[in-house]
Amino acid sequence: MAKTSTPAAPTAIPKGGAASPEKKMTKMEAVRRAQAALGKKAKPLAIQKFVKDEFNIDISTTVISTYKKEIARKARKGAKAKAKPAPVAASAPRQTAPALRQAGAAGIPLKDILAVRDLVNRLGAGALHTLIDAFAR
Repeated sequence: MAKTSTPAAPTAIPKGGAASPEKKMTKMEAVRRAQAALGKKAKPLAIQKFVKDEFNIDISTTVISTYKKEIARKARKGAKAKAKPAPVAASAPRQTAPALRQAGAAGIPLKDILAVRDLVNRLGAGALHTLIDAFAR
């Protein structure tokens, strides 16, 4: 006797997408996609409606607000990581302020003061503090 097989259960196809062996859509991912479609300043009620219409997921506005904060926090953290300067290669010769101090200068040379002012203007005081803290360790 030949064994007959039952048809496999149909896979869920997300609205607007093709069938793929993806994980189930999480609420966090639904909020991310809603923000991508509606904009970062979209209100929780608009996101709630979008998520319900597009993904058929019920989510409270309180949870949406929490997820929006978390997404923004991770984006800021990622931007800081990208903004860090590349490490200096070990073989590259360094001409730094300590070499100038050894030359017998009593104060900070004008050239260095102007360089710091330029960095503050370009990067901002907060970013420059972060950079200084990184080198102070």
